[in-house]
Amino acid sequence: MQRTGKLAVTSVPVRALNRDLIEQMWTLYAGHYDHVRRDTFDADLFGKDRVFLGRDTGTGELVGFSTATIYSHRESGRKIGVCFSGDTIFLPEYWGQRTLHRAMALWLLGWKLTHPRVPLYWFLICHGYRTYLSMVRNFPEHWPHFERGLPEAKRALIDSLGRERFGACWNGERGVVRFGQEQPVLRATVAPFTGAVLDLPEIRFFVTANPGYAEGDELAMIGQVNIAFVGGLVRRLLSGGRAARPAREAARPSAAVVRP
Repeated sequence: MQRTGKLAVTSVPVRALNRDLIEQMWTLYAGHYDHVRRDTFDADLFGKDRVFLGRDTGTGELVGFSTATIYSHRESGRKIGVCFSGDTIFLPEYWGQRTLHRAMALWLLGWKLTHPRVPLYWFLICHGYRTYLSMVRNFPEHWPHFERGLPEAKRALIDSLGRERFGACWNGERGVVRFGQEQPVLRATVAPFTGAVLDLPEIRFFVTANPGYAEGDELAMIGQVNIAFVGGLVRRLLSGGRAARPAREAARPSAAVVRP
């Protein structure tokens, strides 16, 4: 069968992956990043609970994946849920489709429905603009916001999450993570910062907030799973199909690198 260019995403527990599939994931990931190591990739993968596998609907070929986990944290003395994304990559031919976002959003919504009294946040770090925009475009309430800034309470939450997860790699003053001189970097040819991209006010904010993005510095962000998020999810589910592109291109996460 031939490739259709259409993406199908399935969600499975990480423990259900077999050796062959893990090798395919590693090959796909290593082909799009510089400064990557297999032991670090494996540690990230097995530190997550869930993997979202993207396949071409015609050939069944693996064309992308994303990993994630949900864990508990304390914010101002109360329990909250935190979804943390892991290594992610999708082939450019499959960008602009809502399938991955739909699968991940439904997973988050399922968790929220079983924990209705517990606030839930998506914790994301990113050095690629598409991954950044996946937060901006899908979470109406996210921080830091390119127009509304970063309230002190949310700054404190991001700092707490960053210190807990990244230790010495966390820079709380800048709100970024730096893993070292040879930290993984998305290859410049995968999702370049073109003039049209830099014309977007969101991207201008991202570049200012994370000037070391080209060296792999990761900007930390949070987005809340709440009524506004659910409303946006319902609208996207009803609209179906492929996201609109042109000038203000609807962003779909092509790649992100996140460490345990």
